[in-house]
Amino acid sequence: MNTAAGGTEPDEIKTDGSPRSRPVGNGWLAGIVLGILIGLWALPPVRYTLSSQFYFALNQDSMPWMNSLDTRRSLTEAGRLDAAAASLPGDYLLQVGRATALVEAGGVHEPAPGSLSSRASDGLDHTDRSLVRLTLVARQFSTAPGACAHLARYMMGDRVRIQRDDEFSPDQPPLSAPNAPTRAVSLPARLRDVKLMEWSLRAGERADPNNAFWPTMLATTYFAAGRDRDALHELLRVPHKSRWDAYIYEEVLGQWRLYSLAYGDQGALQKIGPLSVVAFPHLHEIRTMAYLARAYADRAAALGQTAEAVRLRHALAYLGVTMRDTASWAYEALYGTDLLLISTTESDSTAAQDTIRSLAKWVDLSTDYLRLLRTAKLKEETAWLYTQVQLGIDLRERLNSARQDASYPGIPPGIPLMPLFGSWMTGVCLVQQALLLVLTFALVIPGYRLLVLQHPRARLLRLLSVLTVGGIIGISGLRLFYGVPSPPLAVVFLFSATLLLLIAIHCVTLLCWRLLRREELSAADRESAYRSQFRGRWNRKAAASMLTVLLVPGLILLLWLNPILSRLHPVAVLLTNLLSEPLPLTARETIPLGLLTCMLPLMLAAALCLWGLRRGVAPLAAVCLGLRHLVFPTLVCLTLTYLVLLNGTLRADAEASRAINEAAQNDLHWVLTHSEPEAPEHN
Repeated sequence: MNTAAGGTEPDEIKTDGSPRSRPVGNGWLAGIVLGILIGLWALPPVRYTLSSQFYFALNQDSMPWMNSLDTRRSLTEAGRLDAAAASLPGDYLLQVGRATALVEAGGVHEPAPGSLSSRASDGLDHTDRSLVRLTLVARQFSTAPGACAHLARYMMGDRVRIQRDDEFSPDQPPLSAPNAPTRAVSLPARLRDVKLMEWSLRAGERADPNNAFWPTMLATTYFAAGRDRDALHELLRVPHKSRWDAYIYEEVLGQWRLYSLAYGDQGALQKIGPLSVVAFPHLHEIRTMAYLARAYADRAAALGQTAEAVRLRHALAYLGVTMRDTASWAYEALYGTDLLLISTTESDSTAAQDTIRSLAKWVDLSTDYLRLLRTAKLKEETAWLYTQVQLGIDLRERLNSARQDASYPGIPPGIPLMPLFGSWMTGVCLVQQALLLVLTFALVIPGYRLLVLQHPRARLLRLLSVLTVGGIIGISGLRLFYGVPSPPLAVVFLFSATLLLLIAIHCVTLLCWRLLRREELSAADRESAYRSQFRGRWNRKAAASMLTVLLVPGLILLLWLNPILSRLHPVAVLLTNLLSEPLPLTARETIPLGLLTCMLPLMLAAALCLWGLRRGVAPLAAVCLGLRHLVFPTLVCLTLTYLVLLNGTLRADAEASRAINEAAQNDLHWVLTHSEPEAPEHN
């Protein structure tokens, strides 16, 4: 009897006395697979990648570190993030990361008027957990200017906003009348919110006196409070500052540290998410402030106060140039260019700033202000504006080109995310194939035993089993084609449909053999005959041929589908949906995804069924006995392939991380991302 690899030996005795074949070497093969997995688990980088892929293979919503980036599921991770932040209460960046990690998940809300929460102390609603945390961070780390900047920016995202019926109050006095009374306009910010903003911005300016961020945010705050004269005085302080830093990069560093502490270091995949979902709640309000300041400059010019009008416009232009040239984020640099154009164009212009692509168009939209500068004989100011506007137009063109070349929104060119996503998802596919192969083996073996079972109620059990499989097909098919389709639902449908098809082919084959007047045997004799036929026709060559025919084309297909798989990575889906709502999948789209998940088990069952029909072995018997001989060798092949692929995934991750760090040093390459801050790190 053949006892080579893939052969059998009669070391088990059935109840009827006939030998039961058992594949030789399955124990060794199972030990090899388990040993490799245990060895991989001992390495932290491999363990994090392997665990993430395993969780994603089982359930696409079961990756905790991805849930923290998804606003629909991030609140479920709040407890774990709280525990990580509480473990190091003195770590400044960690506390900043925790305070800003779940802002998009509903941390900042305006309380209902008259509610108990609207009367909370410090002007903060108890449900505004992000603002509460940011306030505590600002008080705990009062010497860190970034802590004050984070609180001010997120307060401006919801609490302190400019809501005006008109550009300025009709009886609002010009800036040259400092003793004239001022009055608030419609919907001013609440006094306690304004006081909290003043405290944080004044404290930040004391720690970082050369930063234009502080007077700009104060000017915006005062406009929101209806204190226009104070706002204009703060704006005129901007030209005395030399740089712009909103300390946004501290959020990214803090979230990196937080997620690494809570979930382990997931490499570039973990870094790219916080970089791409950074919020800039202050920029919209600063733009609104610029429009109001320009309106006051026009009013001053209409009253004959030329010097006052030029001072206000120059302060705005200087702010725009400072943001454009010194901001840590290119998105802020784009807003700086917009502020420069707002400061020079006419108030009645309807053209958007991003449509100004040439000096000629800018001159057409800035006729009145350029005439005012000529009247005031400010030739140096005019020449300076021409130079700065051209630099702003050039910057916008470079960033527009970067946006077109980027693989995902907010990601600069040069970050090899596509190979990383594709390699990672291919590894997930291999894990899914292995898991479903084991599941197939676990279902087919008992199913075949049930078909040949000698018991008075065996026929009833077989009928119930077939009806159960049919019911699963019906329910999953209805939900797939008429409900909300999903890849797991497609896997259930395809898997159960294949199982029912195998049962049907098996029954039809037995019926045909009876019609051809083959010798009719009892169930036990028939099983013994099938085993004898199988052992007589199955050998090492058949096993090797079967594995080669199944695995080689399958692996080639996975490599060929690598670009498609890369777009299915959860981070890729997150980045793709930054600028649009995700479209629901259709049944036509989910069925191919389901086939990718269960391709190998289905192909193996189909190949064994065809082999059995050709060799005169009943289909289910061939599938059952073939799986006993092929499952563990196939798992070993998949494990070795996964090892090679895992090495490539780790290399791609290291390359992407290195590219992220390199690109972070040059903010002009980033569209929605960062450069290295100059502020010292606080522990």
